[in-house]
Amino acid sequence: MPYRHRDALTNLSVNISGTVPQLNRLMANENPNGCSPNVKDALVQTLMNGPSNYPDGYSSELRTEIVKKYGVDKDEILFGNGTDEIIYMLGKAFLEPGDEVVMPALSFISYIESTHSMGAKMVYAQMKEDFSVDLDAILSAITDKTKYIVIVNPNNPTGTVFTEEVQRDFLSKVPKNVIVIMDEAYAEFYEGENYPNTYDMLKEYDNLIILKTFSKVYGLASFRIGFMVASKELITTVSRVKNVFNVSAQAMAAAVAAIRDTDFAQMVVEKNTACRDYLGEQVDKMGYRYIPSHTSFMLIDVRTDCKPVVAALREKGYLVRPGSDFGLDNFIRVSMGTMEQMQGFVKAFKEVMQT
Repeated sequence: MPYRHRDALTNLSVNISGTVPQLNRLMANENPNGCSPNVKDALVQTLMNGPSNYPDGYSSELRTEIVKKYGVDKDEILFGNGTDEIIYMLGKAFLEPGDEVVMPALSFISYIESTHSMGAKMVYAQMKEDFSVDLDAILSAITDKTKYIVIVNPNNPTGTVFTEEVQRDFLSKVPKNVIVIMDEAYAEFYEGENYPNTYDMLKEYDNLIILKTFSKVYGLASFRIGFMVASKELITTVSRVKNVFNVSAQAMAAAVAAIRDTDFAQMVVEKNTACRDYLGEQVDKMGYRYIPSHTSFMLIDVRTDCKPVVAALREKGYLVRPGSDFGLDNFIRVSMGTMEQMQGFVKAFKEVMQT
């Protein structure tokens, strides 16, 4: 049963408040490298420009950067106070009581909450045995009540991914009246071949929506800024439930500085890959199973109730996410930190699992 409750994440947020700075935060998929150094100058400039003024409700400068980077039309973009806000806007825009949303049994919790908040039903499609997304199972779950499908690629919390050909084949089989939401929050961390160019697919499928965030590779989680890309018709529909000034001037300026600093983003990806490879090798040596990940986190099978393991790791200074939050009682999810943090975590993990 996926995501037994949201309270686990809420309580986690309370427990990791600023009162415990000695704890290593390997539980929230945050960027351990911070953000581009150019962000600071951009923020100073917003203060010089006048903090008493309302922000640009159209996000003009950032919109221009998105157009250049992804090759989409300027009117095919909508910004949100993090992708969380956009997820809730999608629910408000498209769902009514009795409607259905289909997503994999293991995926991002905010879609569940958004669906339930509108009185709609979340339908969970089974995962494959290797914990990857089963697109055939999703297709089989579509009914005449289905308003949209949600797919996170690479997936959270499993870290699995599917390729261009697989996605194109899937989209060709989805009824045109069913919206497909492709959440690509972790796409930058995938370094394999043939990752889907979903932006090109927008030209062919007007029922397609892409969600992106600045929280992960760009390290701007505290600024709460993300965006969706879709047809002008879908953007217009969702815009009707959007607050005019939902993104601050500081968040927009930070995002502009971050997206322009491609060297910083590449450094983040390289360090993340090194840490992920290191953790996988060490877990292998210990004889434990993990789900091969293409993201900034990894699911590890601890072969026992995860809660005592999580508690013991916390005592040693490492906060990780219990798999029980996702209905995976024998797993922990570990976010990539710095290499020093990952080495420390491996040491702590070995000690915990040997007791």
